[in-house]
Amino acid sequence: MLPSATPAGSQTFPLAVVTGMTNLKSTIGLDEVTALAARDRLVMPCGVQVDQPQLTAASRCRPADRIAAYLQGHQHRIALLPPGLVQPATKILSIAGDGPFGIFGPDLFGDRESRAMDYPITASATGDGATLDPEWIAYDPSQVWTLTNIGSLCSSPLVADQAVGNGKGWGWAFNGGTARYTGPEVVDPPDDGPYEPYQVQSVETGNDGATPSVLKRSDLAIADHECPIVPNAGWAAQTGPQLVFTVPEAVVVQWKRKLGLDAVYLAANHMSDAGVAGIESTLRILDKHHIPRTGLGMNLDDALQPAFLEAAGLKIAVVAFNDVNGVARADAQTAGVPWITKQNVDRAVRMARDGGADLVICSPQWWGGAEYHDDLWPVQKQQLEWFDQAGCDHVIGSGTHVAGPVLVREKADGASVVLACPGNYMFGQRWWQEADEGFILDLSFSGTRLVNVRLRPYVMHLHARPSLLDPQGDGHYVMERVFKYSTFDAPS
Repeated sequence: MLPSATPAGSQTFPLAVVTGMTNLKSTIGLDEVTALAARDRLVMPCGVQVDQPQLTAASRCRPADRIAAYLQGHQHRIALLPPGLVQPATKILSIAGDGPFGIFGPDLFGDRESRAMDYPITASATGDGATLDPEWIAYDPSQVWTLTNIGSLCSSPLVADQAVGNGKGWGWAFNGGTARYTGPEVVDPPDDGPYEPYQVQSVETGNDGATPSVLKRSDLAIADHECPIVPNAGWAAQTGPQLVFTVPEAVVVQWKRKLGLDAVYLAANHMSDAGVAGIESTLRILDKHHIPRTGLGMNLDDALQPAFLEAAGLKIAVVAFNDVNGVARADAQTAGVPWITKQNVDRAVRMARDGGADLVICSPQWWGGAEYHDDLWPVQKQQLEWFDQAGCDHVIGSGTHVAGPVLVREKADGASVVLACPGNYMFGQRWWQEADEGFILDLSFSGTRLVNVRLRPYVMHLHARPSLLDPQGDGHYVMERVFKYSTFDAPS
């Protein structure tokens, strides 16, 4: 078992297992690590001797600080890497655990429970270990924390049909396990079109509760919510074709019980579907359940107020904005959501910093001109410049109803992640495979430094119950579609 922290210059330190970001693999067993080493297919850092487990010596090594760049061009190779060099242009493979698809095993930069497990790969410096910078091998688990994010929690009529109309209950909707597809699906439509919308049919494969566990086990879990919350007694399931949505307070209980949500961002185009009364009840119910919120208010100042969270001794702020018509724009006298303007972004980030935030996450609902696209459009790129100029550390967006893209960018102060949208999560739309698929964004940090980015694919079974997909199985459909427009830059 590793000591509680591995200080710079320590003789013994852990090694993370890493691979390329577009490798669909997400976990690895120790037997596979051993087998790769025996075949001389495990990329080893120079100046390092693996003490546990015993591995066949490699015929050659690579400078530890060049392994990430090597994996950029060799996405399916697997390497061992000192923990101080782990960075989000590569992907950590957790050690296989007892969760579905091997998740929930030991992981230096995983969730709280995974970090607490005995980590089985340790090393020491060899005679030429003088080439190892002490900061490369430093590891302090007290500074590690994770943040997970999901798409819309507006449990649309299709979710309510199953939970209420078919009597399955809200607990069923929020307790998804795993699923697989009943037949071949589509990664992407032909570029020359036209094409018919393609639909996904899934069956559950057990493991109830696995999907929400990904969020609940993380240090912080945040989510997009895009419709009013009303008292249980005043709520009725929507019938008919009207695109007017509300959810009952009962779902908020599930957010806390099943998902362990720490904050929600609310700047979305359906937030005034129930008028000013719906805005007021949303704010009141969230405050009653002690869930920090941002992006909605009884006036602009209220709507711009950040949601503040804490992890690893840091203060993290979330601020939110909208650019989709159909909702009331908050101003000095009007309840609603803040628009994506440079002035609003600057003001919200400044409020976050003035409130003591060490890290600011900006969360736009943005279409860039239209919904249902997998790439960033010019308007979104302009808005992203505003977020950068204002000092947003990371941008986690929503609203396009389809997953991706993900950008990992190297900025002057470290790596920054941009997510356009993680997918619908519970905003059921039965007419298209892409609207039924998405991923849970899983970010790892060491202090304020972004360490790793992981995408955990899911499908909305029955268009209502998010259920994890095997990323090397049917999860490849959504993952490969996301990778098409994503970029993962390594430090130069």
